[in-house]
Amino acid sequence: MIKISQLTVHYQNIPALENINTEIHQGEMLAVVGANGAGKSTLLKAVMGQLKPAAGCVEFQKYGLKNIAYLPQSQKVDRSFPITVKEFVSAGTWRKTGLWRAFTPLLNKQLSACLSQVGLKNSEHKQIGELSGGQFQRMLFARMLIQDAQILILDEPFNSVDMHTTRDLAAVIQACHAAGKTVIAVIHDMHLVKQYFPEALLLAGRLIAKGPTEQVLTQDNMCKAGFHPAVVNEL
Repeated sequence: MIKISQLTVHYQNIPALENINTEIHQGEMLAVVGANGAGKSTLLKAVMGQLKPAAGCVEFQKYGLKNIAYLPQSQKVDRSFPITVKEFVSAGTWRKTGLWRAFTPLLNKQLSACLSQVGLKNSEHKQIGELSGGQFQRMLFARMLIQDAQILILDEPFNSVDMHTTRDLAAVIQACHAAGKTVIAVIHDMHLVKQYFPEALLLAGRLIAKGPTEQVLTQDNMCKAGFHPAVVNEL
């Protein structure tokens, strides 16, 4: 579905990713893992076309960039902006509605369904600055869901949320996967990777391994990827 060939990406002439060759198949539920600075978010941005490769390419063999929904890291979203939950989530539908078209009854119904699915029922009129950290993350998930894309790309979706919220949002991801969507997520907690993601891709500026999670997250691979021995021993 997504073929990555000899992908090299530079930041200020310094390689962030070098010669990545792999494929992501339709319907995969894939965790992208690695130590700090391994190039995880860089890989996501390259797949989405936000970063131009220094060499190599990313090819979509079925769905293209228009069929990607992206969930960013929550700290990269300005919570002080004066906008309601409904306005924020509905902005995810601009490809369907255009920038200036009215929000139709059908999209209102879809909005309510997405908010209910993430546990934010009846919260559409709240200002986003009123939300707790967990509620804010749920809202980001609702915005991703309303796009109804075939490829979901998530950058640290469980960062800084409690275990209850993590379980709820993991269930949302699993439901999307069960519906046939392809899920690609940067995850920093290896225990969550093992618990929820059947496939993993391990980076250290280069590709260390990709495949079934239990075959990727071996002690040998983790050491090659530069993880601290204490982290390796915990797994």
